[in-house]
Amino acid sequence: MADPVQPKPSQSDPAEKEALAVPLEVKQAIENLPPQEAKGLLSIFLARTTTTFGPDPETAKIIAQSEMHEEDCRLQAYQAALQNKETQGQRDHDFRKKKLNHQTAMAVIVLCAATGLIGLGIYIQVTQTGNSLGGYLILGGGALVFHALGVKPPASSKD
Repeated sequence: MADPVQPKPSQSDPAEKEALAVPLEVKQAIENLPPQEAKGLLSIFLARTTTTFGPDPETAKIIAQSEMHEEDCRLQAYQAALQNKETQGQRDHDFRKKKLNHQTAMAVIVLCAATGLIGLGIYIQVTQTGNSLGGYLILGGGALVFHALGVKPPASSKD
């Protein structure tokens, strides 16, 4: 059986020699083994202790860049979502303002019409004594004023 090839430490790097140094207990255990088994065990031990774990530096750099790119994309998506919420909120606010302005204008128009009805009712009631139309106009104008102001009549209140 051929002897397995053992990696040779570089002569120029003392830190690498120290990393490849075999502890004393292991050396003593290897001396007690037959020569062929000692070489095989030593080659397995050195192969397991000298390999590096994880990706090489270039692969690690690519992985780190891809993770950074993913995080940047997530950040941009979150910022876009916030921007969309902000613009939607602004549109909702503008819509509520327009609706409020429209409701205010309608309330003013209704109040003016109700005031005109009440005034016309009073005029008819005073000038034409036998005509009951003036009373109905006053009553309708009053009901319209209460409705425009949001006041409920006493008959509709439920306790």
